[in-house]
Amino acid sequence: MGNPNKISRRHLLRNAAAIAATGAMESSVLPASQAPASSSGKNDGRPRTLALVGDYAHNCDAIRVSLNRLFKELDLPIDYTTNYYDLSKSLLEPYQLFVCFRDNYIFPNGRSQGFVNSEFWITEEQGQAVKDFVTAGKGLYSFHSNAFLSRSSKNYRDVQGGVGLNHPTLRPFKVRVVNKEHPVTQGIEDFMVTDEQHYTIYDKDPKNILLHGENLDGLTFEAVLRDPKEGGPEASGPPQNLGTTSISGWAHEYGQGRVVFTAIGHTIHALWQPEYLKLQKNAVRWLLKMT
Repeated sequence: MGNPNKISRRHLLRNAAAIAATGAMESSVLPASQAPASSSGKNDGRPRTLALVGDYAHNCDAIRVSLNRLFKELDLPIDYTTNYYDLSKSLLEPYQLFVCFRDNYIFPNGRSQGFVNSEFWITEEQGQAVKDFVTAGKGLYSFHSNAFLSRSSKNYRDVQGGVGLNHPTLRPFKVRVVNKEHPVTQGIEDFMVTDEQHYTIYDKDPKNILLHGENLDGLTFEAVLRDPKEGGPEASGPPQNLGTTSISGWAHEYGQGRVVFTAIGHTIHALWQPEYLKLQKNAVRWLLKMT
């Protein structure tokens, strides 16, 4: 007889699947090129969200588990897609909020040679679709690696408001609330997190910056900055010291709509940090003009 206290890998996977399914009760995955039957963007009077998720470094199932909790606790429905090539005006039309949690890279020929074989997926037409969506009064919630999408589309960068530069590996840092008056940060205290500390540029009014990340151990970050305008994803040059402090979040009005970016999110542990989870709820409510 086997050890009754031993937990098999199959048992763990089965339990993980059950947990994920429980969290997904108010969510659905869109078939390619299909939106909900309703064109109102509402479900029983509730605004509906579309999330484009998953890239080479961020598993789409892990993102779904995390966002399912967020939207379940808000009692709001959410649909998911991984089909970046379907992003368009018609796909977004039924929704009130677009969540984007993926970066700008695809690897049609695999990753055996790293970024040498990478391509950028977003087109300026797709960037324009997101711009028009927000301008018309809808919301964009940009998570974590999505800041890098602005490297590949001027239209997307214009609405998102900034761009990702680079990041070190996972390490502890403190997230400080630098604008305590904004609805997104109401009631949020500074918090510690172990995550990728993403370094970003914000293009618009500095008063819209909500969060800074600070490495309390004094660790700086040196990186060769990758920017298509500077030579593509493998741009070379001397490393730049980006210091100990990074811009970790912002929020601004765009046309009649609203935009939020938060840089934390490489792991579920980070996404579910209690203060950060509260902030995400505030962000969704603000983006949907529920507050």
